[in-house]
Amino acid sequence: MDNRYQDDLDSQALLNLARQQARAALGAERIKALHRQDWRLDALAVVLLIALTVINSALLWTQSPGLYTLFGLLVQGWLFQIAGLISHDLFVHRRVGGEWLSRFGSALLTLPRLSLPVGYENAHLAHHRYLGSQHDTENYKQALDTRGKRLLFSTLFGVRMAQSGKRQGTAHYHDVSGKNAAIRQRATWEKRALRIWLLLMIALTIVAPMAMLFSYWLPLLLVAPLINTLRIIIEHADADTRAGNAWQLGTNYHSGALTRVLFLWDSGDCHLVHHVFPRMPFYRVGRCVDELRALIDQQNPRIRRSLVALVLGWYLKGYGHRTPWPTPLLPLQRKAEQSAEPQLPQG
Repeated sequence: MDNRYQDDLDSQALLNLARQQARAALGAERIKALHRQDWRLDALAVVLLIALTVINSALLWTQSPGLYTLFGLLVQGWLFQIAGLISHDLFVHRRVGGEWLSRFGSALLTLPRLSLPVGYENAHLAHHRYLGSQHDTENYKQALDTRGKRLLFSTLFGVRMAQSGKRQGTAHYHDVSGKNAAIRQRATWEKRALRIWLLLMIALTIVAPMAMLFSYWLPLLLVAPLINTLRIIIEHADADTRAGNAWQLGTNYHSGALTRVLFLWDSGDCHLVHHVFPRMPFYRVGRCVDELRALIDQQNPRIRRSLVALVLGWYLKGYGHRTPWPTPLLPLQRKAEQSAEPQLPQG
């Protein structure tokens, strides 16, 4: 695994330096203002998510198969992704409403995606703590080293295979067996709740198979994982762990209005800021990125403006995950650049 860090403290030292640079650029008071939480916006995000999910599900259940079926299928998959991102921001990082409300909110938004909230929470916080180091819990993505594996990873089955740790001989991404008794007990209760949810979904599928296929199973198994892969590409795919710079531990993709909404202000340049300031509310990250644009581009000169080019680099050109990708990505590189490009084998 290509990784320069031998000491877990390195990543934290780099992130602390990035925070100092951001505070020097904007001022401590401005950074404090950008961390201000607004409970109305937090509540609106959850209410809108639930309302849109219910409305879209009802339409998929009641309408005859047609154009809206395809559109609603894509929307439902996107809403699954948004549910995870809202839970990630409100209930994992910011603990909105306190411990118990955060646990409930996390379960509400995570269990329908057939994922354990406490497992994700522990793994994700460790990812932040050990970002780019040998103990980064997202190192399993390094094993996505062929085009075939990456295509499979665009499905829920492929995601679960990658997270199992079998390819690397490591523990499952969601494993909490080595954690304290309270965390293990929480995992036990969540597994029981997940079984109940799964039984309910199976029962509904028996009653209304086509409606459940388009409103739940296809969005969950195919659409949401594909959107998740797009998010991963513009989070950490084009990164340089050897640069000694926290701003280069992710993809410096210049997000626009569409990608910010699509990924809830949590990908590309927004994700770089998220790692530097993980408790900054999602609805303030975009403003922070805009104000730090000069600093981010100075510290990470591999600027990406084309999502299409990044997607082609991942699926077709096979650039290594969490490695510095060549510049430019598109149009065709000079022959000398092409010969130096890291390529993945077929299969």
